[in-house]
Amino acid sequence: MSKVKTVDPQEIKNFADMANDWWNLSGKCAPLHALNKCRIPWIHNQLVDSGVIQPHANPSAPLAGLSTLDVGCGGGILSEGPSRLGCNVTGLDAGEDVIEIAKLHAENLPNLRYVNTTIQDHAAANKEKYDVVVSSEVIEHVTEKEDFVKHCVECVKPGGSILMTTPNKTWLSWFHMIFVFESFFRILPKGTHRYDIFIHVDKLKEIFKKENCETIHTSGIFYFPVNGRWYLINNENPGYLIHVIKRPQMF
Repeated sequence: MSKVKTVDPQEIKNFADMANDWWNLSGKCAPLHALNKCRIPWIHNQLVDSGVIQPHANPSAPLAGLSTLDVGCGGGILSEGPSRLGCNVTGLDAGEDVIEIAKLHAENLPNLRYVNTTIQDHAAANKEKYDVVVSSEVIEHVTEKEDFVKHCVECVKPGGSILMTTPNKTWLSWFHMIFVFESFFRILPKGTHRYDIFIHVDKLKEIFKKENCETIHTSGIFYFPVNGRWYLINNENPGYLIHVIKRPQMF
């Protein structure tokens, strides 16, 4: 078992308090459900553009044959999307309560499994196992970011993709994610986000580079509270999506 923990117990408690609301489309997790309309097509398009899947694959199962790890899956809002597109998905979360909610909701999805553990402990037994690793709206809640990224990279095969979404660390992200979300519109409970542990896009690129990964794409993402929709934008504020490829080791 790894000695370095990427999990903050307070963050686990925050999300455990939301466990019974994960699949309420009008509840606290409504923005995450809305985010699927952006992030799942974005993931698919990135895998097409990078040659992982063919653009004219089976339309009912375009991700068939791929194995994906969803790190910090929570109640499974993102995990279920790729699994319904034919992907074999492992959802991973350190919160026992949210994993139980995820399992109950996914009873009829045979290519989706959930594991209640941390990324570092999972990586120890699953090195270079997955074609794709995704982690959406998670790293901003992690204190040991370099360790978190390292273990995500360990789990993906050489040449495989890692895709993340997270708020940027700028004044606009603070205004959008904390003031607008938590104080003004009260879309999320106060304290859901901590600006001091947000990560700037350039810093995350640096960490991936140290782990022998190449950034091949970044986009911005923005949530409009009035209509409850997310939009992809050219500016990497207030949030961003990043796609990196794990380079093969050179000997």
